Formats: sequence, structure tokens, C-alpha cells
Amino acid sequence: MIEILNLQYKRKNKYILEDIQLQIPKGEFVAIIGPNGAGKSTLLKIILNLITDYEGEVRIEGISNRQWLKQNIIGYLPQHEEFDPNFPARAIDITLMGLAGIKGAFSRFTKQDYKLAEKSLDEVGVLHVRNNYIGTLSGGEFQRVLLARALVTGSDYLFLDEPEASVDREGVTGFFELLSTLHKQGKTIITVSHDINMLSNYCQFLICLNRTLHCHTKTELVNSEILHRTFGDSVHLIEKGY
Repeated sequence: MIEILNLQYKRKNKYILEDIQLQIPKGEFVAIIGPNGAGKSTLLKIILNLITDYEGEVRIEGISNRQWLKQNIIGYLPQHEEFDPNFPARAIDITLMGLAGIKGAFSRFTKQDYKLAEKSLDEVGVLHVRNNYIGTLSGGEFQRVLLARALVTGSDYLFLDEPEASVDREGVTGFFELLSTLHKQGKTIITVSHDINMLSNYCQFLICLNRTLHCHTKTELVNSEILHRTFGDSVHLIEKGY
């Protein structure tokens, strides 16, 4: 269970998030939707303790997120992660980076670590590129490698910030199919996304956010009125069916 109580976050005296009350039970597949600047990525970073100057409480499994994260790790795929395509790193090297926070910065990777990394690459369907350099990977392959890096931590939680941003339409469908499989295997998944029609096919719940929380409900219960409150005048960008 992730609990957020009375959350307020300001930057330069402007509210980014205000009066957020939210509970995400373990085992949910949740998507956070809202317009640009709605605070979606900020909310993920607060839960992950990457932003700390907020008011309110964030708890994971009954204790503060700060305390929980000292003893545990969450698999995280951040938004717009930049890698120099000419950097001589292979897919398996990127995957192993997920273990760095567990092992410590100066520890060497063992044979067992490499086996775990290969298992994660296999789970996301790109074991065949394990020795390929990142500059040779397609956008979809690279995104799956980053997901493998999140999975190798062994965490029951996966946080993804617009994971479809650099993937073509066909690749997005395959990526969400993969997330659905991981969810069925017991992962709690929280993703930020703009693709509402895609989310409606795979996510159990939607969190509609635009500075304040407009809903946290089953995907099929989200209607045009809720979307209009969330997106305002930009609601016309939503595809038919909502």
C-alpha cells in the first residue's frame, strides 16, 4: 500500500501539487494522467524521495517512504533518460546499473549479478541484444533494456514516467502487453502516460491529476466529465470513446 496524506508541494511560491489524498493498494496497475505541468512526474519523484521539500506524509507499506526506501528499492524508469549513443555500454551493462544502488558504487558485479541481468533482459524480450552497444538499439529495444534495469532490482514496485515517449505505436502496444504480463506476475505498476486509449486496455485504475486529484477510480468509470475537469480546454485532444 502506498498512502499519500495532505500532500502539498510548492515551487517558487506556486503550487505544483495541492491537497493530495491518495491510496494505491499493492498489486494495482495504475496510470496517472493529466495535462503537461499537472504534477504527474513530480508526484512519482516525491514517492521515490527524489523530491523532499514537500508538506504532508508519504507512506509505503505503513512506514514513511524515506524509511522504507532505506531498506528497499523501487524499480524506476524515468522520463527522457539521456545516454550518449557513442558511449561503449552494452545492453547488459545498462541492466546491471539497476543493481548499483543495492551493491554500492564500488562493488564489482558477480556471475550471479550477470545471470540476474540476463534473466531480466529475457523477461522483457531482448536477451538477444545483451551484448549489443546502446547506440545500435532501436527505441523500443532501448526502452525494454531500461525496463530490464528496473526489473533486476527484484522490487515488487515498478514506476514508469511516460515509458512510451520514444517508442513507435506498434512498440507501445507490445510494451504495455509486457507491463500487463508483469502485473499479472504480481508487480504493482504506476505509470505516467498520455495515451488514454492504450491505458484503458491495460490499466485497472486511472489517477486523474491536475495540481489536485480529480479522481482515482476504475478505468471503465472514467468519463468525459472527469476528463474535462482534469484536462480543461485541452480535452478536445482526447480521442473518441471518452
